[in-house]
This record gives sequence, C-alpha cells and structure tokens, in this order.
Amino acid sequence: MIRRYTKAPDSNQPDPPVEPVSSDSRPISALKHLFCGGVSGSVAKTVTAPLSRLTILFQVHSLVTTKESRPKYAMSINEGVSKIIQRGGLLGLWKGNGTSVLHRFPFSAINFYVYENMLDITTQRFAERRNSRRRRRGEDDGSDNDSRANSDPPPLARMISGATAGMSACIACYPLDLIRTRLTTELPGQEHYKGIVDAMSKIIKEEGVLGLYSGITPTLFVAVPNFAISYTVYGTLKEHVLDDDLFYNLRKVDVESGKETLGLYLTLLCGAASGSLSTLVTFPFDTVRRRMQ
Repeated sequence: MIRRYTKAPDSNQPDPPVEPVSSDSRPISALKHLFCGGVSGSVAKTVTAPLSRLTILFQVHSLVTTKESRPKYAMSINEGVSKIIQRGGLLGLWKGNGTSVLHRFPFSAINFYVYENMLDITTQRFAERRNSRRRRRGEDDGSDNDSRANSDPPPLARMISGATAGMSACIACYPLDLIRTRLTTELPGQEHYKGIVDAMSKIIKEEGVLGLYSGITPTLFVAVPNFAISYTVYGTLKEHVLDDDLFYNLRKVDVESGKETLGLYLTLLCGAASGSLSTLVTFPFDTVRRRMQ
C-alpha cells in the first residue's frame, strides 16, 4: 500500500511534485480498506483451513481423546490428515471453515482499519515530539516540519499500532473464534453443536453470555504481541528490501508516482517471515487459549 501525506501548511518552500491523490472521501476509503482486508483474510483462511484445523486438533486432542495412552491426535502430519479424511471425508479438512471465514472477514477488516489509523496517529505524534525536542535544543532550522512526510513510521509506532489493532479485532470477534474452536474439535458421532447459531444459543443457555468470552485473557496474550511483532517485522523488512540494491529486480514501480513498492515475491517473503516469527513467539499461549476455550 502506498501511504500519502500532505505538506505542512506553514512551510515557505515551494511544494514538491506529489503523486495524484484519490478523490475518494475518507469514509469511502475506509470502506475499501475494510472490504479488502476482510476478503484477503477470508481467502487466506480458506486456503489454509486444513492445516489450521489440524493444528487445533493437535493442540486440544489430549483433552477430548478417550485413549489415555495416545495423548496426541496423530504421530505425524500425514497421519493426522489421513485420520481427518477417514472420519469426515475430504470436506472434513474444512470443517468449521464457515465460522472461520465469518470470523476472519470482520477480524481482518477491523485489524487492518485500526492499524492504518493508529499508524497515522502514532507517526504524527512521534514526529511532533522529535521536532519539539529539536526546537528546545535550538537545533530546529525550519527544515524539520515535513519530516513526517519524508520518513517511514518508526518501529515503535508500528508496534503500538499493531498491538492496538490486534486487541481491538480480537475483542470484537472473539465469540466467533470460540465457536469455531468448539465446532472444529468435535469428535465424529459426538457432536454437541449443529452449527454456528445452535452453538451460540447453547453456549449462552448453558454458560451465560460471558461464556462467549471464555478464554479471552490468554487469547489477548496471543493477539497483542502477535500483531505487534508481525507488523513491526514486516515494516522493518519492507524498508530494508526497498533500500538494498540486492532486491532491485524484485521491486515494482508505481506508474503514477514513480515510487518503488514491494513486488509479489517480496511481499510474500516479508509476510512469511513476519508471520512465522510472531507465531513462534506466541504459539505456547495459543495452545493454552485453545484449551481454555
């Protein structure tokens, strides 16, 4: 995504050439962000649904299995996939995916929207504080007013924005995440819930409204650092690959502004690296929260 900033109104220097700014109003732009974030999250979740379900079964199977001598769901990934297909057919790999998509669309949309807005706010605040310190030290020569427009957000701004976005999306969409886990981990022939609506009504009836938020504390311990790390690492890697000539041939140039951006392979590389690191750090908490759900 290409971020656009406007020049500070109090500058006496001539305005430099700027890229054309979309005529869309901020509400329309926000709706586009929400839609794109939701669709991308839903597609990604559907593609990875078999591995996602297998992961959850490995995490919680020791709590639902009737065989004390076999606390693991399976001894290998291939064995686990085969067991799912034997018990529920090929579509069993996507069991609970409807709930997952229903959860992922608002989750990704809220996460993306909050992150973008928080990043704007935090970047501006950091720039203002930096300029204020320079003025107090007498180092301000009048050329720092546009520093926000010409610099990338600092890592701390990305971390704060990512943590806020992850927490907001997690709290807003948690009931669907809980229902998804319970539907996904049901054993064949021992189903307690018939679907999303039935699961929600039974949870409220049997556990109360607060039952929809069972296990939210460890979930926040996962979501907040996960997104904070992910966004920070992604942004840092993005800056590096755009500055390093080693990745020159993998970049692409915006035809309107001439600005270099990440190409497809660089986007996948940075996304995979940031996602892998954040998952490795928070996975123990993810196992705990799945068992508490």
